[in-house]
Amino acid sequence: MRNVLLAAMATMGLVGCVGGISDMGTDPDPTPTARTARQMFDQDVYSIVHGKCGGCHTASMTQTNFVGATADVGYDTATKYTALVGDFSPSDAPVLTKIAGGHQGLTYTTVELGKITDWLNQEVSERTNGAVPAPDPTNPPPPTTETAAAATTRVLTNWSACMTLANFNTANMAQAWGNMQAQNNSTCEECHTNGGQGFVASQMVSTFYDLITKHRQYMTQYFAVDLTQGTAAAKVIINTVSFTQVGTGVAPHTEHPRFNPTNNQGMTALQKFYASTTASMTAATCGTPTLLD
Repeated sequence: MRNVLLAAMATMGLVGCVGGISDMGTDPDPTPTARTARQMFDQDVYSIVHGKCGGCHTASMTQTNFVGATADVGYDTATKYTALVGDFSPSDAPVLTKIAGGHQGLTYTTVELGKITDWLNQEVSERTNGAVPAPDPTNPPPPTTETAAAATTRVLTNWSACMTLANFNTANMAQAWGNMQAQNNSTCEECHTNGGQGFVASQMVSTFYDLITKHRQYMTQYFAVDLTQGTAAAKVIINTVSFTQVGTGVAPHTEHPRFNPTNNQGMTALQKFYASTTASMTAATCGTPTLLD
């Protein structure tokens, strides 16, 4: 699965379907919610990522191209790399965690960080309140003060406690994903055996299992959090959105080898692993959370 899910700021990946809210950063815009998330990205954020990252990450075959070559395609390009935006929660979005880690020795001003943070928060607001199916009016979600970011972190942390190596092996995850072929006969592990490009698919069981159970960046390529019924009812689902976009070559994944995103050996294994993990959660037989970041 070449050029998939590319790691944060150095290698960016698939888009997910959840979001979060954080108090991180400053608020250089006195009325950030007066604009749409796309307007905020176009007006504030594109110039930042283009200026800081464009030299390595614009339409390159050797680097991940999460920076749109022009401003008019910048938003669609950036938001379709989960390992850049994560679940849009500023507290966890790789675009900010990579910056905090001093990626390539680049520095960002407080205003620049604030603009990125405000944009991510607006993405959360739109994706949880407008860009997803509305809750059932006859059965509204219970009131809660928990933010989407907190709910997402809570649910994924609990999920990590319920995933087990035994269930991972029983589902045949490593063999199924590592050996899965695209239409050009390339296998997923040719590019992703060690988590390359922000996505892991490998017959090396320990590497595969450790990455998706300990690191949110890799976990959310396979699993997303459904917030459509409110934060109190947040739950983990299989991230079919990401696989559909990459498998069918939705921009910016146009160069990725095509594969059937819903009917394949990897998805069969993932569904089995999801079912067994859900069963452990329902039976309250989970262990200690393993998620580290």
